[in-house]
Amino acid sequence: MPIETIEIARGCHHRLALQSAVFFLSCRNASAIALRAKLRILLKRIGGKKMKNIISLLSVLILFAATPLSVLAEHHEKQPELDDVWMVLPKKGMEAEFSEAVKAHMEWRERQGESRGWDAYTVVLGDNPNIYMFRAGLFDWPEMDGFVKEDGEKGFGKHWNDNVHQYVDHYHHYFERMDFEHSNWPEDENDFKYYGVTTWVWKEDAGSESSEARKTISKILLDEGWGEQGNNWLWHSRIGGKPELKIVSGFENFADMARPEVSLYEFLSEHMGSGEEVQAMFDAFNSGFASSDYTVWAHNEELSTTN
Repeated sequence: MPIETIEIARGCHHRLALQSAVFFLSCRNASAIALRAKLRILLKRIGGKKMKNIISLLSVLILFAATPLSVLAEHHEKQPELDDVWMVLPKKGMEAEFSEAVKAHMEWRERQGESRGWDAYTVVLGDNPNIYMFRAGLFDWPEMDGFVKEDGEKGFGKHWNDNVHQYVDHYHHYFERMDFEHSNWPEDENDFKYYGVTTWVWKEDAGSESSEARKTISKILLDEGWGEQGNNWLWHSRIGGKPELKIVSGFENFADMARPEVSLYEFLSEHMGSGEEVQAMFDAFNSGFASSDYTVWAHNEELSTTN
């Protein structure tokens, strides 16, 4: 559901502020998460603790009195959070044949009316420049049973094996779980051509310190408006293979990858009080990981499906 941004000036009527806050609180999608920081800033300007107390006491009552139960159910329905991910390395010297075969295969899948779409990505910067990534999502666990059944009925896997597999050196197959609660990710990411992905490999004896630090940092960024400054990020974790944590940011072009005017470290220092506190939080986060790397992927429309 789209959310209208209502500018609330100092001294405006409290009823307008209450309506805006209740509407915001009733929405749990990605846009609502991204707007949380802006609402908090506006509340500080128009009423301080008194205004917050009014909203805390009345918002739930107004929400249930004014909102149909069907809409409430829609807002609180859990968002699908899983992606199906295949990493595919073509045989050396057969990259062109692989690409042509994949393109034909994806066009065939579309003609069969596949219920889910696939996005293809190639490496622009990173340690494995020849690898391809194919992703389908978002879905939840029960939906995967339907995809498996559909594959058996329509023969997607068989068609791949008959036409593409001969050009493949090896595969890796994972699921990835998105953490939208601690992320600032647009609902429509069609403007992104490039995706910068940092991957951390967990230590075997990692405790909860890293996870708690990640959540704390993310909450500060969301609450204090880091996303309002044109920054996007999406946390996700791997299911299958080595346990990994990832964060991705989308870019329209290479210019978007330039260092922001205010760095993450500077932003956190401003809102946490000191650089020492920020460094301690970063140290806590890094304590759970054995290694990390950074890869920039480009979306390959030619090898993707359009549905």
